[in-house]
Parts: sequence; C-alpha cells; structure tokens
Amino acid sequence: MNDLVFRKLGEKESFDPATFFPDTPFTQAPFYAQWQTNLSRAVSRFVILRDKKVVAYFQLIKYPLFNGKSYFYLPYGPITKDFSEDFFVKLKQELNRLAKTENAVFARLDFIPSISSDILSKFFTPAPLYTYHSAHFQPRREWSLNLNKTEEDLLKEMHEKTRYSIRLAKRKGIAVEIITKDFEKYFENFYELMLGTAQRNGFNLHQKNYYQNIFKNLHSDYAYLIIARYGEKILVSKLIIRYGSTAYSVFSGSSNDHRDLRPTYLVQWVAICQAKKLGHHFYNFGGISAGKIYQGWTGLTVFKKNFGGEEIIHSDFYDIVAQPFWYHLYNFRKLVKSWGKI
Repeated sequence: MNDLVFRKLGEKESFDPATFFPDTPFTQAPFYAQWQTNLSRAVSRFVILRDKKVVAYFQLIKYPLFNGKSYFYLPYGPITKDFSEDFFVKLKQELNRLAKTENAVFARLDFIPSISSDILSKFFTPAPLYTYHSAHFQPRREWSLNLNKTEEDLLKEMHEKTRYSIRLAKRKGIAVEIITKDFEKYFENFYELMLGTAQRNGFNLHQKNYYQNIFKNLHSDYAYLIIARYGEKILVSKLIIRYGSTAYSVFSGSSNDHRDLRPTYLVQWVAICQAKKLGHHFYNFGGISAGKIYQGWTGLTVFKKNFGGEEIIHSDFYDIVAQPFWYHLYNFRKLVKSWGKI
C-alpha cells in the first residue's frame, strides 16, 4: 500500500477528470463543483496516485445534517482505474479519517465505472434502500444513445411511433429553438413546466433555488437549452449539459396543453441532433425505472427507450461509516420519512 498516495487538490489546482477518463459524468466536472459551492456546500477534490500516476479521482460534496454534523457524497465517484484490494482499503482508511476530522457521519460512494457488489461489499457498508428513491442521489439506471451513426440510421432504430411523433410535431407547427445565452430569462417558465411534469409523474424535485442557481451560472461552453413553442406559448423546456464524450439531458419539463402535438418528441430529437453536431459520442437521456426503483418514471422510461439506445447500470451505493450511532439514527429518521415510498 506504500505506493498509493491520497492527495487533496488545491482550490486553484487544475485537473480535468475527462482527460483522465473520457466517460467521466458531469457530476465530477469542475462546473458542477461550482454549482454546489454556490449553494454553500463545501466541495473537495482528490486524486489517488499509484507510482506517481493518477489511478482515481473524485470530488466530494459535504452536506450539512444536524448538531453540526454532516455527510459526504461522491456523485458518480470515485472514478477509478484501480480495482485492487489495497486501493479499496486505502480509500476507506482515508475517507474514514477525513470524515472523523470534519465531523461527517458517513461518506456515500457511487463508483464509476460500475463495480460488482460482490467486491464492494467486502470493504464498504451497503447504503439503505431509501437512497435509491431520493432526488439527492444519482439514478442507478440510465438510458444512453450511441451517436456514432447517421441521423438516418438513428431514426431507423427508433420505435415507429416515435418517428411518427417527430414528424407530426413538425407538421403541426411546433417551433423549436436552441438557446445558448441569457439562460436566466427562461428559468421561471422552465421551472413551472418541470414542476407540472413532476406532479404528473409522481417524482420529487430539489428546492427551486437549486435549479435557479444552476441557470444563473450556465455557460454555452457546456450547456444548451431546447424550447418548443406553439404560437407564443412555450410547451417544453429541456436543459442539456455537455461534458467529455457525452451530452446529458439533465432537466426537462412539459406543459399539459397540446400534448397531442407531440412537442416533447421533437425537442428530444433536436437535442440529440445538436449533441451529434457538437461532436459528442453519446446522448444520455438520464434516469430510468428499474423494478421497484423509480416506479413513477415508468412512462418516461418508455418514452426514452423508444428513441433507441441501451441501458447503463451503475454500481449500488455503498457507505463508509465514521459515526455508527448517528448513522443508524439518521437512517431511521430517513426511513420513517420515506415510509410508503419504498
């Protein structure tokens, strides 16, 4: 284990994880850290080196709890190329030490790439079931489309009803715009549409200020917004985040009006085409339902899958427990609060 070094990066020290691992999710990107900092959450970045070469990277977000306590979450992290036993032992030791230093009850891990539970369970504690139903943690299943094809081939591989809906929206006069500046101007409409979508589909959202903070800090280098209008009325608003090899459909909302005109299909198709035009290799539709997890997403899951693509299955969540008493108390409170949802 002597050849493994766990090092915290300085605030001004530059490190782009996409150069280390091209499929790094945007939740480990520098701009995502800035979003969290703007919400008054402390963010720390770390590299793990073996023989002076980076073998793992993660940024860690510190969330406040009660009585001055907190917990750490590594959203889709650590990103690792090392799967050896001494790596997992070192990671556990160092994060446990950091958690105790900063009065964190636990650290929640979310490995990229996916690692078998048979391996992770030897070193870490399986996270409780409520974790898989919370908007605060990343989805375990996602749907992804390979863009290394012609637009004609992408259309051919869709469900026939999806192709029909795209054509119908065009024919009925749905107008689509790609927005790359003045994002804040569109926020209130975006949030209203997303709130309605969440209520219709029965899933949870963050507080409004979470999304407002993101819109305030968006930049065309890594984001674009797709909106669909029918006449003067905006029916759909979809935010795409670009990072590494992938364009991510992160947040979207649609009106209950004029759903027969299929505006969501045309917006999704334009978002896909724009991602391809910008040189991305993959388009990530975001989370999908899986068994009893995210049951409210069933309709959205069918919608996404009908565009073609394949499922991404992430590792289960695992915890490093630094304060067992407070960990069990916190989990009991969360379980009671989520009763009936799981």
